[in-house]
Amino acid sequence: MYIREAHPTDARPGMEGRPGNPARGDPDVKQPKTLDERVIAATQCMQALKLSIPIIIDDMEGTTEKAYGGWPDRIALIDLDGKIAYHSGPGPGGFRPAIAEQMLKALLAAGGKWSPSLAPPQPPPPAAPAADSREAPQPQRTRKSEAE
Repeated sequence: MYIREAHPTDARPGMEGRPGNPARGDPDVKQPKTLDERVIAATQCMQALKLSIPIIIDDMEGTTEKAYGGWPDRIALIDLDGKIAYHSGPGPGGFRPAIAEQMLKALLAAGGKWSPSLAPPQPPPPAAPAADSREAPQPQRTRKSEAE
């Protein structure tokens, strides 16, 4: 799904994200103002990235972006009934392509229909920070009833 441009060259810094900078390697794309302009931008993106899959283009109101939480970018799998089968965290840091691939394979094996048994594996919790013996112990807060 091609939604609004993430880093348009005409963005106002701080208001619309980081402006694109072709000198830094960003594409020279302004924020589309019409659906025709968005189609042109999506086509250029598809060609630049050498994508061979179809691209769906959101309307100018951002209906799909809002419905599926597509900003800034996500990986989402939608089943044949329109249910969200998998929805990644915001990209690129929240992308989990291996999990998305597992989910896609499971969804296809299930005939394209999502069910709770297809829930994606949960990532492991972050590791606890290592204790540093140089730190002074921190006072423990207690409730008044415990202190009496």
